[in-house]
Amino acid sequence: MLTAHEPLHRAAEDLVMAVLSELAETVSVPQFGLQRDYHSWRRCQQETFLVEEHEQWQWPIEFSSREWWYSFPAYKALRDVIRDHEVLRSRVDTLVGYPSSLLLRRLQDVVVRYLLTPVVEKVRTYRFDGAAFEAAYATVEAGLFAKTVRLVEYVPLLGFDMSQDVSGAPLRDALTIRPMTDVEVSEALRVMGLPIAQLSSTNSLSLSRLHQNALVLERDLPVHSGYNQHPEAGDPSPFHAAVDRMLIALRIVCGGSVTYGRPMCMQSREDFDAQPHASSRLTEVHHPVEDRPTLLVDAVTLGSLCEVYDLLGKPSVQSKKFLLNALRRLTMAGGRALPEDRLIDLCITAESLFIQHPGLPRRRDKREHLVAGAKALLSGDSYLGAQDQHVEQLIKDVYRRRNAEMHGDVGQAGPFRLLDGAATTDLHALVDDFERLLRRAAHLFLIQTVGGDGGRPA
Repeated sequence: MLTAHEPLHRAAEDLVMAVLSELAETVSVPQFGLQRDYHSWRRCQQETFLVEEHEQWQWPIEFSSREWWYSFPAYKALRDVIRDHEVLRSRVDTLVGYPSSLLLRRLQDVVVRYLLTPVVEKVRTYRFDGAAFEAAYATVEAGLFAKTVRLVEYVPLLGFDMSQDVSGAPLRDALTIRPMTDVEVSEALRVMGLPIAQLSSTNSLSLSRLHQNALVLERDLPVHSGYNQHPEAGDPSPFHAAVDRMLIALRIVCGGSVTYGRPMCMQSREDFDAQPHASSRLTEVHHPVEDRPTLLVDAVTLGSLCEVYDLLGKPSVQSKKFLLNALRRLTMAGGRALPEDRLIDLCITAESLFIQHPGLPRRRDKREHLVAGAKALLSGDSYLGAQDQHVEQLIKDVYRRRNAEMHGDVGQAGPFRLLDGAATTDLHALVDDFERLLRRAAHLFLIQTVGGDGGRPA
């Protein structure tokens, strides 16, 4: 086997052989037991998760004795090899990790967990197996000499689903949206960052498929080690700002009521000796409206999502207070459960976008301002596909219902005209069409703002 440091390979092999020989004489056979980890869940069906359980070698009590380890000359030899190597001595018996998460890595733990355990669990006796050892050693050596760790930051998307065609596709700023792994789901559940549909027993739970995707940022960080008496704060993560922008972009492009679980940060489980748990910001978890999920269905929608995400970060957008207010109210409307509440937020959005549209006479009343502004922006828009008279009638019907709500005249109910001209008495349908109109208007306003034709000044 080709190794990066042959003295380490020989010393590790000698120690494993010596320990197994000693255990074969004193303990005879290894003991195995079924272990259940109630913080780890594995996907059994699409929405069913079972507690993780596996058969595990029960380590002999001798492993906890420092004197027992030092009774092996091979253990002392391994320590000497590590002490004499510049990199190895900075990776064992010291704090190792990344700046915000350093944990003590002890030599005994490395030997037991990553060298002895794979060999014993493969052959199920205290017999040295060369092939099993070489595979385990290759993992250990690569891990000890690794120069970087992989940091995974993710936030669960609640009330969201996507087609497999766009799952995991790259977004802007190295972001992606993909299904969470079992480990990521388990860590989010551990901090109550996901809503459980049903806890069937202590060993199983149900988690809606609409809560199983996440916005993810993965990046490499240099390995840090040692006891720093004067640690310096690292650069702030770009993830938190990206999360806020992406939620607005999702609501504009895809609609629905998508919201976030708790933001998580963890070391990739593919790293050697990865930190066992994720850290989390214990933010409030806002539940989505289950019957209005956000759907990301195709590459065209994905392209629009990336475009809107980019536009939201432009200084010309951030300087327009009226536009930011409109986007805030549009986002708030998406999370409302009752159509009456959504209607009020959407009317505020419309007034922020349209009421002082450039070039419109100031003598018109509010409804005429809104109609004129909507027509100026949306007339002939192929995406919306609505005729001008239908846009006008929809806005008038919306404001008629809005006035009834504001004045407590809740007995008023339709009929209303939708964007396709159809008549309805369903308030949900009216509000859905009005939201679709405003989402498209917000998208076009963002494009115009960055292009220099974005409405009134802040």
